[in-house]
Amino acid sequence: MRRHTLSAQRTAWASWFIFANGVIALLIGLRYLPWMHIPDTSTAAYVGLLLPGQFALLAWLSGLPLLALALILPAKRALTVFAIIYASAGIALLATDTAVYSLYRFHLSSFVLELALRGGSEIFAFSWQFWASTLGIVFGIVIIETIIAVLLWRRRPRGLWLAASFAIMIGLQVGAHAWHAWADANYDSRVTGITRHVPLYYGATAKRFMNKHGWVDQQKARDNQSAQGLAPSNHTGPLNYPTQPLQCSEPARKLNVLMIVIDGARWDMLDPRWMPNIYEFAQNNLTFEQHYSNGNATKPGIFTLFYSLPASYWDAFTASKKPPVTISRMQELGYQTKVLGSATLVSPAFDQNVFSSIKNLRLKTPGNHPWDRDRRITEDWLEFTEHELDPANPFFGFLFYDTPHNHMVPDDYPVKFQPYWESVNKLQLDADFDPELIKNNYKSTLHFADNLIGSVLDDLMGRDLLDHTVVMITGDHGQEFNDYGKNYWGHGSNFGDYQLRVPMVVHWPGKPAQRIDYRTENFDIAPTLMGDLLGCQSSDPSHYATGNGLLEPQERPWSIAHSYMDYALLTKELAVVTHASGNVDVVSRSLEPVRNYELKPSIAIRVLEEISRFYE
Repeated sequence: MRRHTLSAQRTAWASWFIFANGVIALLIGLRYLPWMHIPDTSTAAYVGLLLPGQFALLAWLSGLPLLALALILPAKRALTVFAIIYASAGIALLATDTAVYSLYRFHLSSFVLELALRGGSEIFAFSWQFWASTLGIVFGIVIIETIIAVLLWRRRPRGLWLAASFAIMIGLQVGAHAWHAWADANYDSRVTGITRHVPLYYGATAKRFMNKHGWVDQQKARDNQSAQGLAPSNHTGPLNYPTQPLQCSEPARKLNVLMIVIDGARWDMLDPRWMPNIYEFAQNNLTFEQHYSNGNATKPGIFTLFYSLPASYWDAFTASKKPPVTISRMQELGYQTKVLGSATLVSPAFDQNVFSSIKNLRLKTPGNHPWDRDRRITEDWLEFTEHELDPANPFFGFLFYDTPHNHMVPDDYPVKFQPYWESVNKLQLDADFDPELIKNNYKSTLHFADNLIGSVLDDLMGRDLLDHTVVMITGDHGQEFNDYGKNYWGHGSNFGDYQLRVPMVVHWPGKPAQRIDYRTENFDIAPTLMGDLLGCQSSDPSHYATGNGLLEPQERPWSIAHSYMDYALLTKELAVVTHASGNVDVVSRSLEPVRNYELKPSIAIRVLEEISRFYE
C-alpha cells in the first residue's frame, strides 16, 4: 500500500510539473504574437483558444517520458534532477525556436539543424556576448524549473483539479481545431493565417466532409468571401513578394498561354506508343528532356509550377491569398482566364493561392470518375474557344487531367495495353509484384489523356490560335513502379528521378524545334513567362522566383523539392531528406543511404535564405 501511495505521489507530482511547464511554454510562446495578424476580437478569441491548448499539449507530449519515469523510478531526488534537466532543455529549445522564427519566419527543424551542423560556423556565427547571454538564460530557466519542482513537492493542487486541467486542455484543442476547420471551409483567412506561426500545430480541415453534408457550400463561400470581409485587401499579408516592385512594360506581342498538366506523367512516358499526340507535337517544338518538378505530389508540384518558389511557402501564400506574379501580370494585361481542373481545386487549396485572384472559378468539375471529368474539362475548353473567347484579348488557360492518378480507363476505351489489371488493388503492391501489370494500366490512362489533349491541340490549330499561343504540356510529378527495387510505388514517397522528373513540351511561336538536354525545373517557369512573354524582362527573377528561366542553361549546385509533409535538399550527388517525424535521412540519387557526407557552407546558407527571404 505504501509503495502504491508513493508511486501515486510521484505521478501526481510529474503531472503537475508538466502542466507548469505548459504555462512556461505559453509565456515563451507569446513571442510569436508579433508575427500574427489579429484584426478583430473574433480572431483574438481564436488565438486565446489556440495558444494555451497547443502549448499545454506540447508540454504533455514532451513530458510523457517523464511521466513514465515517475512510475518506475523510486528515487525522488533522481526523478527531480532528471525532470529539471529535461524540462530546461525543452524550454530552451522552444526559446531557440522563437529566436529562429524571428529571424527566418520558419520554425526550428531537423533540416535546419542538419544544415547548421554540416555547414559549420559559417552558417551561424555568434559573438561571445551572445553565448554569455545564452548561458545566462539557460541558467535562469534551470533556476525557475528547480523552484517549481521543489514547490510542487511541498504542496500540490488536489487530484480533482488535475482532471479538470486535462479536460480544459482537451476542450481547448477541440475548440481550436473545430474553429480552424470551419474557418478553412469558409475561406476565413483571419483564422487560417494564424496557425502557421504556432510550432507543430496542424489545424484540422474538413471541407469535403462539410460540403458533403451540406454544412458549407464551398463555391458560394469562395464567391462571397470578399463581401464578408475575409479576404485580405489587395492580397496583403506577412509576405515580401515580390521582394522589389516589378519593372514591366507593355509586351510587343501578347501571346496566349495554355498550360496542360497531366497528373503523374513522368518523363519517359513521352513515347509514341503511350502518348502519340503529345509525342508528335513535341517533335516540332521545344522538348526539355531533363525537366524536374519541385514536388513529388500534386500540392507542391502545382504550387512550384506557378510560383517557382519552394513549397514551404504554401501556408503563407494560402493564408494571404497571394496569387503568383504570372497570373497577376496576365490579369493586368487583360488576359481572359479559363481554369479547368478534373481534380478538385479546394483540396489541395489551389483556389486560395494559385488561383485566388480568378473570379468565378469552378472549384469542382462534375463527374463520377476521373475520366468523366477529364472529358468534361476538354468539352468545356472547346466550348470556351468556340463561343466564349474574345479574339480582341489574349487568354490564359489551365487544363489539369487526372485519369492517370487512378490507373483506370473507361470500360469502353479501345486502347488497353496488355496485360491490363481490370481491378486495381494497390494493397497487393509489394517487392515481389510484377510492375508491368499496373504500369500497363498507367500507360493506358496516359493514352486516354493524350487522346483528349490531342483534340485540344487540333482545335488550336484549326482555329489558327497555335501561332499566337504558348502551350506548355507537363506533369505535376512523376510516378514510380518499384523502379529502384526498394518497394516504392506511386508518388509522394521519395525524391528520386521517377517521382520528380516529368515531361516538359513547350510550343512557343517563333522558336524553332529543339531538344534541350540541360536540367530545368519548375522554379524556372515563372521567370520564363515573366521575362520572355509578359514584358518584365527588366525585373531580376530573384525578386519573385528561385530559378532563372528555361531557355538558358545554368549551374544548379542545389535544389529543393517537397512532398506532402517531407522535403529535401537536392545536390548532384545526394538528397538530404527531412521527414514529418523530424528524422533526417541522407541518400544518394539512387536512394542508397549515405553515412558520411560534406555540405558546402555556401549551399547551406543559400538554402536557408531561399526558404525565408519572401517573408516580411
